Amino acid sequence: MSSNIYELLNDVKTDMGNYKIKETNDMENKRWKKAAAKNIMGTGKKKKRWKPIAAVCAAAVVLAVGVGSAPLHYVVQAAVKSISYDIASILGIKKNLEPYKTVVGKSVTANGITVTLNEVILNEDEIVVSSTREYDEKITDENKSIIGVHVYINGKSVSDGASGGEKQEGDRTIVSISECDISKDVDLSQTLDFEIQFVDYDNMGKTWDFEFSSSGEELAQSTNTVELDETFTLEDGTEVYLNKMTDNALGQKIYFSTSTGECDYDLVLKGFDDCGNAVEFTLSRWSDGVGRLNISTIQNGNLSDEAAELYLTPYAVKFPEQSGRLSNDFKQAGEEFTIHFR
Repeated sequence: MSSNIYELLNDVKTDMGNYKIKETNDMENKRWKKAAAKNIMGTGKKKKRWKPIAAVCAAAVVLAVGVGSAPLHYVVQAAVKSISYDIASILGIKKNLEPYKTVVGKSVTANGITVTLNEVILNEDEIVVSSTREYDEKITDENKSIIGVHVYINGKSVSDGASGGEKQEGDRTIVSISECDISKDVDLSQTLDFEIQFVDYDNMGKTWDFEFSSSGEELAQSTNTVELDETFTLEDGTEVYLNKMTDNALGQKIYFSTSTGECDYDLVLKGFDDCGNAVEFTLSRWSDGVGRLNISTIQNGNLSDEAAELYLTPYAVKFPEQSGRLSNDFKQAGEEFTIHFR
């Protein structure tokens, strides 16, 4: 896999037509290339794709990073909707998330930066992390580090990848949100010992470590799972199988697999709910033969609490085989189908 930062930028869907983009300078490009070189070489794993989570904020830059030995990706979009330390507020979720979250509230200071781990929520195959960074000095392009998140459970690295966003507040503070994918063999519904490690990708020796115990049992109990049996076919003949949909206070996800075990297309499910509201699911990840589409709140907001059915139509566009601008020319890939989920 190439370590060229411009190829990495095009490895993820970044439809920026409706958002302002913060231009990068030479210093940022240099940092990005250095971080990419350190984290991509010799991975030996299949390529994975992550996209930024919803609630986009204009003119901020998001970091989406593969951790451990996974590839590194940079996404020029943002996930932080507003300056807040509360996960619900950051993601624009109006539901009460208090029963599901662990408030950590611990701070670690190192190398002129104080990192505070505010809240975490365990959600099926991922952990959502809210954090802030306080700099001793005014934030500049030179000292604004690229910081990724690693997750360990019971001493074992379990992170498959992470995506998220950040926004600067004042001269010295950055608020960030991260969604970290967790290995499929970890049962997050039981109480587990966690270590969250924030890593400075400019200086790999710099870390901020946090330890706590948490469980996703309550959210798991309140998650409704609907088995699906829908199939559509891509232009190259690959069949996509929609396997299940999950629904809880953090949102909705649709899981899928393919007949080839590969996914060379960006996928979108568009349609309406039975209340007449527009609904869209966008590709969030593809890893080890399993894909996930998350509900997108960028254009339409959160799904209505009154909705009980979804009427969705699949669309697809092939990822570029080499470096180049990712096409937004989605074409219909199947007929409309209905999901009864409540």
